[in-house]
Amino acid sequence: MAAVTALFAVSWSMLLVSSGGRLAPAVLATAVVFTALAAALTVRGALVLLGRHDVWAAVGVSLVTEAVFAVERPSLIVVGLRCEPTAATVLVAIGFGPRRLAWPVSLAVIGAQIAASWPMDGPAAAVQGTWPVLAAAVAAAVLGPLLRTAGARADAAQEQALTAGATAARAQARREAHHRFQDLLHDEVSSALRAVSMPGIATTQVRQACRSAVDALLRVPAAPGQAADLAALLTRLTAGGGPPLSVEVSGAVPVPAEVAEAALGAAAEAVRNAVRHAEAQALKVRLRGDEHGFVLSVADDGVGFSPAGVQVSSVGLRRSVLRRMADVAGTAEVHSSPGDGTTVRLVWQRARAVRTGEFRGAAAETPDRMASIRAAVGDVRRPLAAVCVPYLLATGVVAAIHTVRSPRVSWLMVWYVLLAAVTVALLLRARTAIGGRAAAAASAFAVGGAVGSFLVIPTSGIADDTSWPIGAVTPLLTVLVIVRPPWEALLALVLEQAGVVLVLLAGPPFADSWGESVAKAVPALFAPALGVGMGLAIGQTVARLGAAVMRANAERAASAAVESARQAREAVHRRRLADLDEEILSFLRRTASGDLSPQASQIRVRARMLDLAVRDELHLPGALGRSTRELLGAARAEGCVVTIQSDADHPPPPDLLRRLLTCALGTGPAPSDLILSVEPRPSALLVSLVTLPGDPARAAALRKALTGTSAVVEDGTESTWVEVSTHAAGVVAPPTAVPIDGDSAIGAPAAG
Repeated sequence: MAAVTALFAVSWSMLLVSSGGRLAPAVLATAVVFTALAAALTVRGALVLLGRHDVWAAVGVSLVTEAVFAVERPSLIVVGLRCEPTAATVLVAIGFGPRRLAWPVSLAVIGAQIAASWPMDGPAAAVQGTWPVLAAAVAAAVLGPLLRTAGARADAAQEQALTAGATAARAQARREAHHRFQDLLHDEVSSALRAVSMPGIATTQVRQACRSAVDALLRVPAAPGQAADLAALLTRLTAGGGPPLSVEVSGAVPVPAEVAEAALGAAAEAVRNAVRHAEAQALKVRLRGDEHGFVLSVADDGVGFSPAGVQVSSVGLRRSVLRRMADVAGTAEVHSSPGDGTTVRLVWQRARAVRTGEFRGAAAETPDRMASIRAAVGDVRRPLAAVCVPYLLATGVVAAIHTVRSPRVSWLMVWYVLLAAVTVALLLRARTAIGGRAAAAASAFAVGGAVGSFLVIPTSGIADDTSWPIGAVTPLLTVLVIVRPPWEALLALVLEQAGVVLVLLAGPPFADSWGESVAKAVPALFAPALGVGMGLAIGQTVARLGAAVMRANAERAASAAVESARQAREAVHRRRLADLDEEILSFLRRTASGDLSPQASQIRVRARMLDLAVRDELHLPGALGRSTRELLGAARAEGCVVTIQSDADHPPPPDLLRRLLTCALGTGPAPSDLILSVEPRPSALLVSLVTLPGDPARAAALRKALTGTSAVVEDGTESTWVEVSTHAAGVVAPPTAVPIDGDSAIGAPAAG
C-alpha cells in the first residue's frame, strides 16, 4: 500500500509543479489535499498498520475530489490521474477496512467517479475509465483472503514440521540414551563388579570403582547445546591403580558437552583396556585442538594385538569407542600390532559435524528468495493469479474497444493476446522455475510491442486510454519481478519507459507546453511502474516475512527438539536406572561404603552373578526384566552355562524373549547349557534357543507358549531347539564386513 500511494503522491506532485497556476482554486486545493493524503498513507503504510480511520479519510477525499471534478471539469486532470483517488480508496477499504463495508464503500466511490466523468467524457468513456480501479478492487478482494488462507496453511504445515522435528528428536535421543546407558554398563558397572569379584585388588581401588560407577549412573545426561572444556575434563582421567598415566593438553578445547562426554568416555575405555589387557608399563594421553575440533590419542607400550584377530561378536571397543565417536560425527582409529603397543586416536571436527548434519549444532541453511516466499504464501501462483488475471481481463476489454474503434491497429490486439498467453504461461511455471532466457524473451516481446505501438498511436493518445499498450505489460513484469531476480523486470521497465519518452520527444508537444505534456504523460508511464513497484514491494516484503517465519520456526523447532531430546534422554536413563536400582545400584552403593572383609567370598560371588546379569543386559538391553534375570541367575547358580549372542542394536521384542527364557528355565531342572542367539535379517530378527540336554516337558511348554507364532520347536536326547522369526522396527541387514580393528576390549574374549 505504501508503494502504491507513493507513486500516487509523486504523480500528483508533478501535476502541481507543471500546472503553472492554471488549475482552478478548488481543483488546486483538491490536488494538494490528495497529495497530502497519499503521502500520509505512504508513511503510515510503511510504519504502522492502516485501519478504519485511513479508510474514512480516503473516502472523504475521494468523494470531495470527484465532486470538484464534476463541477470544474479540469482538462489537465487526465483519466489516469482521475482514477488514482478512487483506486487508493478502494485498496484501503478492501485491504484494511471493516469487511462488511468494504464493497459498499468501493462501489460508492467508483460510482462517484463515473458520475463525475460522465458530463466530460460521455457514458462509455466514463465507465471505461474505471477499469484500473475495478482491476485493483478484484485483485485486493481475492488477494487478501488468499494470503490469509495461505498463511494459515503455512502455519499449519510449520506446526506439523515442529511436531515431526520434536518426535524425531525424541527418537534420536532415546537411541542415544540407550547407547549411553549400554556404555555405562560396560565401562563403569561391569568394571566395578569385576573388580569386586576378583581377589587381590586393593579395597580402596574396589571402593573407588564402585563410587565411580554409582556417580556415572546417577549423572544426568548432558543436554545438546551446552559447552564443556575437554582439556579440563581430561585432567581427571586416571588409570585406576594401573601403570603411570601422563595427560598432555595445550590450552582449552571448548566443544559441545555431548562431544566432550563421548571423547572422555572413549578415552577412559581405551585406558581401561590398556590396564586390563595390554600389560602396559606406561600410558600417555595427548590432546591437541581448539573450538573447531581436536585430536585425542591414548597410547600404551603394552603387548599390542592383531586387530584382525578380535572377535566380531564382542561389544567393548565397538560400542565404547567407535560408536561413541560416531554418535557425535567423529571418528576413532585403532593402531596396534603384537609387541608394539596400541594407540587409539579420536578425531572430531566441527565443520565436518555441521556438513554431515549429524551434529545438533549445525547451522540451518539460509533459504533462497523463492523458498521464503513459499513459506509465507504457499503456492505463489495463486496470489500472482489474483493480482494479474483481473488486470489481464480488464486490459483485454479496453484493447478490444479500441480495436473496434480503430481497425488499423488490430495487430496490437494480436500482440496483446500473445502477451496475455505468455504471461499466463509464465504464471503457471512460477511455482517451479522460470529460466533466464524465457524471461528475457518475454520481456523483449512485451517492451517491443509497447514502444512500437506509438508507430500507429498518436502521441496525444498517451493522455487517455488509447495508450493502453504501455500498461498492458504490467502483469508480465509483475510476475517476473517476484519470481525472477528483481533487476531483470526493473531493467525491462526502464527500457520501456525510456523508449516511450524518446518517442514523445521525437514528436511535437501534444499539449500547450512541455510541462503540461509531461504531466499528462506521467500517469500512463506510471501504469506499468505501479504494477512493478507493487510486485517488487510485495515480493520483497513477503520474502522477508517468509524468511523471518522460517528462521523463527527453525529456532522453535530447534528449541522443541532440544527439549524433547532432553526429556526423552532423561526418561530412558531413569527407566533403565530404576530397572537396575534394587539389584545392582544398591549393591554398588553398599560395596562403596561398607567393609568388604567379613563376607568377602559371598560378596565376590554376588558381584560375579551381577556382572553376568550386566553382560546379559548389554546383549539384550531392556528386554529381560527383573524376573527373567532372576531365572537366569538361579540357573547359573545351579551350574547352567548361559551363552548369549546378540546384536544389541536390534534386540527382539521383550515379550518373546521372556516367554522363551521363562519356559526354558522354569520347566523342570535347569539345563546344563543354554544358548540364546539373535541374528538380524533384512526385514526380521531370527531368534534361536538351544538347551542341553533335551527335555520333552520343556519342549512341550515352549510349543504351548509360542502357539500362533512362526516358531519351530524340536526336541531330542541331546538338545531342545527353538527358532522364531519375528519382525522388528528398524531392523537392517547386518554389514558384510566389519570395518576396524576389532569390536571388543583389546585382547578380551567375547562376553557371555
